[in-house]
Amino acid sequence: MANPTFTTTATHFALFLLGKKNRIYTMSANEDAMSTSSQHEDTLADEEMAEASDAESEFGPIDKLDIVAGADNEKTAMTFSFKEEDHTLGNSLRHMINKNPEVDFCGYSIPHPSEAKMHMRVQTTNKTTAVDALTTGLDSLNDLCKVVLEAYEADLAKRDYVIEN
Repeated sequence: MANPTFTTTATHFALFLLGKKNRIYTMSANEDAMSTSSQHEDTLADEEMAEASDAESEFGPIDKLDIVAGADNEKTAMTFSFKEEDHTLGNSLRHMINKNPEVDFCGYSIPHPSEAKMHMRVQTTNKTTAVDALTTGLDSLNDLCKVVLEAYEADLAKRDYVIEN
């Protein structure tokens, strides 16, 4: 029997972002549509973005991730802004992204302690994009969290623990 009260911020967020993977792709598709200047593609991408921003998951609204505008439109170097996140997700996600051999740099910062957001900078080689590296990192973190959760639940099911009064 699973313990429904057991969640960690990283597990919670990784599971939440599995649903966001499509929105990240949509943001990328929206940028591609803009560069082709096709009116039909622009309209479709705008509709997808509107649907994604209006949608909610079981963990809350989907507008938890933004791409911070940079100096250029290069897809191999981007800064992502995660709303309502801190070092718990930042350090674990940074570690998972840095394990990717196609990533040149990944780091995160909390701009100010009074702001509830985290910035993550991802720079990759020309073989992949920053969005793909972020998505791969989120998937890897989610897989790791699932393994930890399964091990926790299996150990908890053994009922080999002491309850202190």
